[in-house]
This record gives sequence, C-alpha cells and structure tokens, in this order.
Amino acid sequence: MTSLRDQIKLHEGLVYDRHAYGKGPGWDPELIVEKAAKPSPIEAAGYDLLSDVELEIFYHKMLTIVEEAREVWQNLSISDIILAGDMSTAIFTPSGDLAVASTGIHFHALLNYAQSKFILKYYRDDPTVGLNEGDIFFFNNPLAGSTHAPDMFTAMPVFHEGELVAWAEVGGHQGDCGSVSPGGFNPYATSRFEEGFHMAGVKIGEKFRIRKDMLDYLCGSVRNPFVFAVELRSRVATCLRMRDRILREVERRGPAAVSGGLRRLIDRSSELASERLEQINDGIYRSILFNDTIGAEKGLVRIPVTVIKEGGEMTILVQGVSPPNGKGPVHATWHLVRASQAVYLFAYFFRGLMPNVGLFEPLTFLIEGPSVANSPEDVAHTEGTIISAAVVQCFHIIGSKMLFDSPFRENVSAPFSRNMVALVFYGSNLFGYRATGLTSTGNGAGQGARFDGDGEHSTGFYWASMTDAGEVEEFDARYPFTIIARGLLGTDYHGFGMYRGGSALIEVSMAYPNPVVMTSWGTSDVISHNPGLFGGYWGPPNPRLTITKNDALKLMAEGTLPELTHHSLAAEQRLDGEYAFESSSVNPKEFEVGDVFLCDTGSGGGYGDVLERDPESVMTDLREGMISADVVGRVYKVAWDEETLAVDYAATEALRSEERRARIARGKRFDDFIGGWLAQKPKEHLLTYYGDWPDPRVPGYDKPFWGEHD
Repeated sequence: MTSLRDQIKLHEGLVYDRHAYGKGPGWDPELIVEKAAKPSPIEAAGYDLLSDVELEIFYHKMLTIVEEAREVWQNLSISDIILAGDMSTAIFTPSGDLAVASTGIHFHALLNYAQSKFILKYYRDDPTVGLNEGDIFFFNNPLAGSTHAPDMFTAMPVFHEGELVAWAEVGGHQGDCGSVSPGGFNPYATSRFEEGFHMAGVKIGEKFRIRKDMLDYLCGSVRNPFVFAVELRSRVATCLRMRDRILREVERRGPAAVSGGLRRLIDRSSELASERLEQINDGIYRSILFNDTIGAEKGLVRIPVTVIKEGGEMTILVQGVSPPNGKGPVHATWHLVRASQAVYLFAYFFRGLMPNVGLFEPLTFLIEGPSVANSPEDVAHTEGTIISAAVVQCFHIIGSKMLFDSPFRENVSAPFSRNMVALVFYGSNLFGYRATGLTSTGNGAGQGARFDGDGEHSTGFYWASMTDAGEVEEFDARYPFTIIARGLLGTDYHGFGMYRGGSALIEVSMAYPNPVVMTSWGTSDVISHNPGLFGGYWGPPNPRLTITKNDALKLMAEGTLPELTHHSLAAEQRLDGEYAFESSSVNPKEFEVGDVFLCDTGSGGGYGDVLERDPESVMTDLREGMISADVVGRVYKVAWDEETLAVDYAATEALRSEERRARIARGKRFDDFIGGWLAQKPKEHLLTYYGDWPDPRVPGYDKPFWGEHD
C-alpha cells in the first residue's frame, strides 16, 4: 500500500531536509538539522537509574530550577523585552539536547542547542579553545542556529568532578547588535553584513568570569553598552544559579542519574507525542499565507504548508515558496522555521506534554530551499521570523482541523494574532542612559477565537503567551519617549464569527521630553496574517501610523485632549497634524518633541459562521464598543431596537434566513468558479519577488489546486 508521504513530489534541484547553505566558520548545518543526538556515555549509564515515579519527581525539580532561573534573570534585567518575557532558560543534556525549559517565547528553547553541539564537536578537544568547568560561551549568529542577531544566548557547561553532566543555557532578545539601524532591525538590509555583529559559540569567559577584553569588544559594538553589559552579566549570573541547583541534584542522585534522567525526559516526550499522533486521523492537509513585504519594499511572497500525518509520525512540508530576493531582511533559515513551530506545538497541539526537543522526534521537516523560508547564507535574516511565523499560522489552521475530530478538540482555535508593527527606538531615557530596542506592546496581542468561546483580549505575545506588556509608569522611565494612551484596539478591529477573536492592545506614544530616533519592523500592512477558522473572519491588517506636527501637547496643556484610540486617530483624525500611514518596516528617522506614533500587534481571527453567533453576544459587543452598529446589521444580521438595544429575534431569524438564501444564489458550480479564479492575477509590480505565478517554482502551473503535480 502506497503511503501518504510517497504521494508528495519534491521539486528537483532544491534542498528540503537541510539548510540552503553549507558549513562555515563557527557553524555546521548538519549539527543544526539533526534530531536528538545519541546519548553520551554518562547519559546511557544513568538511563535506567530512576524509576518512573522518581523520573516524574526529577522532572518537576528540573522545571523548578529553570523557572527560578527565569525569575532571577527577569529580576536582574533592565531590558524591556527581557522583562516582558522574550527569553528562555533551559537545561540541556551533556550531548546538547533540550530537556527542560522555562520560556516566555517558545521557539527560543529550540535555538540554544546548536552552540553546545558545535562546541562539543569542534572546540572541546581544540587546544586553543577547550571545554572546562567555568567556561562561558556567547552566541547570536543566525547561521549557527540563532534566530537573528538581536537574540543573544549564553551557555555554561556543568561539570561534576571533571565530567560533563549538563548544560545551562539562557537566551533572549537583548536588542541592539550594532546593526546599521538602532535596535538591531534594518528593514533596508540586503545582506547579513548590514545587520550587526554575528558570533557563533565564542568563549567569552573562563573560571566563571567574563573576560574583560571580550566584554569591552561586545560593549564597543553596540549603541547601548551599559545595558548590554548589565544583560550579559545577568545571563551569566542566571547560568550560575542553574549550575548550582543542578549540582545539588547531582550530589543527591549522582551524576549519571541526572544526565540519564534528562535523556529519559526527552524520550518520554517523544513517546507521548507519537501516542497523541496515533489518535488523530491520517491525511494530507494544506494551508497557505502570503506576505506583503520583503522589508521596506512592498512585494507579494507566498508561504504554503502541507502536513502529512500518518500513524505516529507527521511531516511538515513547506514547498512552493517564493525564492530568496536579496532585497530585504525577510529571509528565514531552515532551523528557524522548524524551531518556530514550537509556538503552536507546545501551546496547542501537544499541550500538556513536556515541552522539550522530544516532541519533535516524530516530526519530519521538509523546507524548500533556497527560498525565503530556507535562505542562503549572505542574505539579510533579521526579519526571518515573519516567514517562520507564516508557517506557524498555516500549521495552526491545519492542526486545528486535525484536532477537531479527535480526543483533543479543546486545543482547537483560530491562530493567535501575528500582525506586527514593532516600534524600534533609540535615545536617552529618564535614567540618563542610552536605550534602544523594541517596545513590548506586542505582548498584548489578541487571541484567536476558540471552538467553544471568544478569544481573549490583549492576552499575550504571539511567540508565547507567557509574557507581559508591562506597566506604563516603568516604561516612561526606561523608554526614551512617553506613552500617553493605552487600551484595546477598538471598534471592529477583530475577526468576526460564531465566536469572535480577541482585540489587541494599542499604545499611543509621544516623543517627549526629547526627540527620539524611531523605526519599526513588521508586516500585515495590506495582507493579514491572522486567519479565521471554519468560516470565521480574519483579523484585519494594521499599517503603521504616525502623526507629526500635531496639536497634542497644546490640547494636553488645555485639558482638552480627546480619547485616543485607533478609531479616533486613524478614522476620525481627532488630532490636527500630518498623518502618515506607512509600511511597518521603514528606515530610522528622528521624531520631534510632540510627534505621536501608534503601535499594536493586531487582533485574532474569528471561529465559525457569523450567522450562528448568539444575538445577545452581538449586542454585548455593541454595548462595549467592540463592534459598530453597521457590523451588527450588515455582518451578523441582527435586528434590534436602537433605543433599548433589545434583540428582535423574529426579525433576526428572517434576516439570517434571507442571507443564507443569498449565499446559495451567489454560489457557482466548481467548473464555473475555477476558470475565473485561475484567470485572476495581481499587478505585475507586486510579483517582482514572487517567482512564477501562481506557483513560484512551476512555470505555467494550471492545476485547479495548488500543490498538485504530474
């Protein structure tokens, strides 16, 4: 019997199971793409020393260690993104595989391992480097396994009486990396050499101390040396705390039992992941998203995903992707696309299982390259997360459909919001030091609607819900600008459906009391990345909005400043000034005192048919300002008394019945529909970087469904 996997045809001349670049100084793609390594001798020796009950206790002890470490780092940090939770603390096996993690950003936990594996293979026995107790390693090179240069990781080997028993690793978004643009994001970058320094597994300290020359080098490479030094020291202190706690367990249980226990945790997760997959229907599932930018320039990019689920295994195929363009930083790597899938897998698909690398063992990733999803080495990579996130969103839609007819329906939802407008700032704050980085507004994104209820408003960050948007008063001291308004995104800015998506947090900020250099990065200015599910509406796109030469300071002095919401500013333009709706990714520019800029991360998509939404829930949304009267009647087809807001149920049923008949009347036979559908094509200037239309890799493609090949 032919397997489902055998029905998939890969394009000749392209790579799928590896990176589109080869080995280089400090990186080895073969190490990055491999699954869990073979157990080291100490792992094998201690594999069976813990009973099942002891293993469960051991896991919770290890989890306590990494959770404590996460709190230690956040309490030592002065970086807004770290304080908001864009970081991870993790324990790895002696052979370099993730066993236990505590993270505010799920995929970071699967991006730390490459440095330890490279060190073990290439540096451990090198007389000029070596690997010893007290060594400290630093790593941020995306080619060597990191996300992008602003994400920085520190690793420390844990030895007991000269034997390596584990690795303690800490990583997160530290911010400035010496890029051409402040904060590390350069929307105009055309190569990685415009994106700051790149270090791959460099030993920066020995005997538990950071070397002064390395510290000076790193601090001299960035705009915010004081913040950089504080964060680097805080990461090392966190590694030391984890090391101390791990060694206490070694003293209690023995080194082999600890190392072997870490390996068993990985294997146990792998077993449970396979068992869950066995309970889900086999099949081939597809989803597709498009991106609207390659950086600072507009351009359509295609990201399709196919999932083949068979027995206890699953293949995630990213094929038919637009080619690399070399014109902007929206290029992902093979390992980033794979690691990013933890955002969906850990929180939804495999919810309740131990989140470690074992959950990826039953999975095979085939990511077409060279492409924007699996790019060559010298293109710019800083915004590759836009591409990897599109794969996650597709996977989320597919996974929800897979789980709907399974024992795990409670994990079904529309995707978390991933529309992104992240403000990147540079200037002096009220503490008097130079601050540069991202705002944490993104940690207030809207949740996608669930199979049994509405999505939550402003509930967390797309990459991980265990994050925090922080307090305005603290930001006013740390940021080089002032937040003057904060609240939910506003009327009609979420996905409609039987259940509606959650609305996002919006911040209105002002350059005050000093001018500030500001840029931003993101996507979804025209095309949303927030799909609805089972007929639910998508969350809308959200371009960047700035208002310069405005009268906000004057109105504040008079006490007549109007309520500042996305609707009042973008639609009603209640401030006098120069309004600019711009790309999310723009070059840095200086804003004068009083200039205003808006930031939000978008709202979640809806779930199910809008005609099935409870009319009383519709009216609640109207009362709370979540939707307009127009949406009540035009979208939800609800009739109501405009004075009392009471629902007229008979009239509502009549409106909805009429709309269902109208839908049938608008419908077409497939043969009539597909001819017109295939004839549609975007304007040529939007396809400059797309590849061949409609399949970027197949000239003259004319099949009725994408992904079909002779």
